[in-house]
Amino acid sequence: MLTVFGALAVIAVRLFAMQVISTDFYKKASEMNGIRMVPILAPRGLITDRNGAILVKSRPSYSMFILPYEVENLDTVVSRLSPVMGQPPEDIKEKIKLGWQGKFQPIRLKRDVEFGTVAYIEEHNLDFPGITFQVESTRQYPADNMGSHIWGYVGEITEQELTRPKYAGYVIGDIIGKEGIEKQYEEQLRGQNGFKYLEVTAAGRILGEFPERPRLNPIRGSALNLEIDWGVQKIAEDELRARGSGAVVAIDVRDGGIRALASVPDFDANAFSGVITPDEWKAVSLDPLHPLFNRAIKGTFPPGSTMKIFTAAAGLEYGHISPLTRFDSCAGAKRFGNRVFKCWRKEGHGSLGLVDAIIQSCDVYFYQLGVRDGVGDWGRMSKGCYFGQKTGIDLPGELPGLAPDQAYFNKRYGDAGWTKFLVVNLAIGQGEILVTPLQMAAIYAAIANGGDMYQPRLVTRIITPDNDTTEFAAEKVGRLPISAQNLAILKEALKGVVSAPSGTAHQAAVKGYSVAGKTGTAQNPHGEDHAWFICYAPAENPEIAVAVLVENAGHGGSVAAPVARRVLEQYFGVGTDSTIAYNPVN
Repeated sequence: MLTVFGALAVIAVRLFAMQVISTDFYKKASEMNGIRMVPILAPRGLITDRNGAILVKSRPSYSMFILPYEVENLDTVVSRLSPVMGQPPEDIKEKIKLGWQGKFQPIRLKRDVEFGTVAYIEEHNLDFPGITFQVESTRQYPADNMGSHIWGYVGEITEQELTRPKYAGYVIGDIIGKEGIEKQYEEQLRGQNGFKYLEVTAAGRILGEFPERPRLNPIRGSALNLEIDWGVQKIAEDELRARGSGAVVAIDVRDGGIRALASVPDFDANAFSGVITPDEWKAVSLDPLHPLFNRAIKGTFPPGSTMKIFTAAAGLEYGHISPLTRFDSCAGAKRFGNRVFKCWRKEGHGSLGLVDAIIQSCDVYFYQLGVRDGVGDWGRMSKGCYFGQKTGIDLPGELPGLAPDQAYFNKRYGDAGWTKFLVVNLAIGQGEILVTPLQMAAIYAAIANGGDMYQPRLVTRIITPDNDTTEFAAEKVGRLPISAQNLAILKEALKGVVSAPSGTAHQAAVKGYSVAGKTGTAQNPHGEDHAWFICYAPAENPEIAVAVLVENAGHGGSVAAPVARRVLEQYFGVGTDSTIAYNPVN
């Protein structure tokens, strides 16, 4: 009898615990047997050009989820999913492990699932208990890889990224910006996720949304309106692709707005929006041409002869020369110390003043001017003109380049470990000096506008879903250390580079507009010379500056100048003048 009473007492205690103490748990478990909570990811914000044309948007796609509480034998389900998903079972299990937040929370297994896969699993749903699909948004970028180095790309957040304070509130499976504008403006583009409750049968068939639990709708991310002119951007990329690899930057000299930013080779940002396979990632990341590398802001190159105007500025500003100063006549080469330095023109240029030396790009003239400037004043001018500094553009990963000065050489070689003739190379943009195409565009823009240095920017306004707008005004960061009088001398010379009979950039001429600029052919220890051309137009009342770098391509006047010309023609809306010699592809 005591045994019976004892057993009844135990049962009574268990019933009390189930009905009173654990009521909430069993109520939730009962509901969840017929209800699924399905997350609704917020679409990322639109990205438009300066004219409002939509460049980047989100499209609907299928995502696959697993509901752990509906799966009795995980190994069986995973083994059936593996060939359908094209992923090893261990990878699928690792995904489940990383996404686990309790057995009642769905775990995303794959994004952008093909419709054929969705149809197959739905048709055989009894073989795939706990597997469900949800329509979500996937990023859609322009065709032909256009603008890929502007947008960057998105991808699923990693465990390491989740540990960073900036990603507080994110969970495994969330999409974040990994590069470019997508990364720089992640907070604004992301939006706020929602969720809904679906009523399902014991077999997993969806009956519809559960009426007693209303959905929480997601809120789309904010839209970004860019300074980019899409027509100019496309021309810049097309012209670059025809010549190989390199970068083009076009900037408004009046406020720093970026009209085009191109880097070639490029990449397919759409490939990252869904699920990129290990083989695909290996192919793009190990490509010897480095398509993920943004040459416009991360590529550092010797500027070649485009640096000569700053050597000239140092001479003028610090009283070493006047515009009429002539040095030893150029006979094609000159000895400094125990080394002979050659001019690009073997027969030489003869005796020249400063303006003609810039127009004809005489190396021997600038070797001598560099020695007269000295490393001290040459370095002071380059630092003052913002070389060796980031421009502050709203893109991640910009590099500052290198502007060597006396302190740099003392640190590297010791106080007595270098000679004054190091400046001979620096004077013509060779040696240790390194710049990015963006830097050159921004600094030449400052020359064009009379000396004001603006911070380059891509985003001009942010528009929230409630239509609240944040405008970004032009930000002036300083002035070039060059007087108005000396700027006028340099600008006269730059105009002559394109228009004077002896100039080196005739192929940059644009019908109906005067162009001022400087060619450069930078020696490259790893291959053929790099071709540079940097310009602005109209020369008398400048609006736009363009920097072109074509890697391993030869002379700036014949390779890079035609690219700048096409960019300017697109910007001004004019056709190519057939009376001017033009080299479309070299």
